[in-house]
Amino acid sequence: MRKFTFILFATFVGLALTLPEGWSMGRRPRDGKEERKADEKAAAEESAPAPEPLPLLTLEDCYELALERSETVAISKEEIEEAEAQFFKATGEALGDVDFVIEDFRQDAPKPRDLGAEGGPGFGSTFNAQHRRERLFVISQPLFQGFKSIGALSGAGSFRKQQKEEWLRSKQLLFLDVATVFYALLREKKELENVEGIRTLLEERIAELKEREKIGRSRPSEVVQAEAGMGRVEGELARVRGVVKATGHLLEFLTGVSIELDRLQEEGLPEEKARELTTYLGDSETRPDVEASRQAVKTARGAMIVAQSSLWPEITLENSQYVKREGFQKDFDWDLLIKVTVPLARGGETIGKIKEARSRWKQAKLAHTRTQREAELEIKESYEKWVSSAEQSKALEGALRASQENYRLQKEEYARNLVGNLDVLEALEELFETSRAANRASYEMKESYWRLQVARGDVV
Repeated sequence: MRKFTFILFATFVGLALTLPEGWSMGRRPRDGKEERKADEKAAAEESAPAPEPLPLLTLEDCYELALERSETVAISKEEIEEAEAQFFKATGEALGDVDFVIEDFRQDAPKPRDLGAEGGPGFGSTFNAQHRRERLFVISQPLFQGFKSIGALSGAGSFRKQQKEEWLRSKQLLFLDVATVFYALLREKKELENVEGIRTLLEERIAELKEREKIGRSRPSEVVQAEAGMGRVEGELARVRGVVKATGHLLEFLTGVSIELDRLQEEGLPEEKARELTTYLGDSETRPDVEASRQAVKTARGAMIVAQSSLWPEITLENSQYVKREGFQKDFDWDLLIKVTVPLARGGETIGKIKEARSRWKQAKLAHTRTQREAELEIKESYEKWVSSAEQSKALEGALRASQENYRLQKEEYARNLVGNLDVLEALEELFETSRAANRASYEMKESYWRLQVARGDVV
């Protein structure tokens, strides 16, 4: 029995050794074709190119994306189309109308006593006919409408120009919104880097203090003091992260694309030296919203002319060119009618319209004056902020270098027991605050520059 068991075991081992590679209990070996497919798939995965990174976004790129997405700019552009439609309507009133009229008249059969004696094509037989047809061209031309057409054309033309200028201004204001959010996000990104840098310095400081505490060269209170500062920095870090996300969502709202901090590419400002304020104030005259308010005055004046035209007589010419006529008028090919309407009384309606139009004209003039004054004020404010922020940014850059050097020296002097830990922490806090102030001033200067350009109306 033992011999039989040994023989059976040896047979099983020999069979296992002779089986093809890949066989196992309950699994079929892969053939050569499957192995090649697996190898090709693995090679393809290894050789597949990495996904291309998303393109960087500059301020101009973000503005172009916002232009495509902005409903405000789109609505303003449609208002230009509406103004052009009003211009065509006013042109039509001045040029008159040309119509081709087809008349097919039918009536009940006349009673026998109403028929003419002979039933011929006389005056009575024409009007008593059961069926009468006419084909004619009707030309109606206003000869004089009390300057109504002139006022309507003038008002429609200036209104179209007004809408175009307002569209340009809406684009400029959109650029300012994008620039403000763009630089705010970059500022907060830099702020996040500053806070993380200070946290790293504090971590190094705490680690150093703990090592010194082990050898009795630092007090436990110094470690606790540094850890308390770390807690404040951690809280500030959480706040800045939230601000970064919220600002990123706002830029996504304006551009319609996903915004990642690494995609933003900051470019330098155009080279421009500050000139005299009076030079910039001269640009207010050509600013789109100022020009739009000027065109609004012309539009209101045209409306006043239209209202005043109701006091004048109206002369209209109507000419009919007949293609087909029946009855006793079949030999008449055309007729002409000149109509003169003299307004005598409208119960105060005309005077009311004139007073209303005159009031709107005066309001438009006052609005134009206010818009011009506001433009000058915006230029003055943005100019002063740009100049002062540029000076502040330059001064804080020097202060930041001094704070960095001070912190380095305080650490070295602490290592030589020349100063206390509190002095080092104060130097670190000063470095932190100076870095944040320099960051804010730098981006405030950039934002103020573009705010000045928009105030001048120099951005399209």
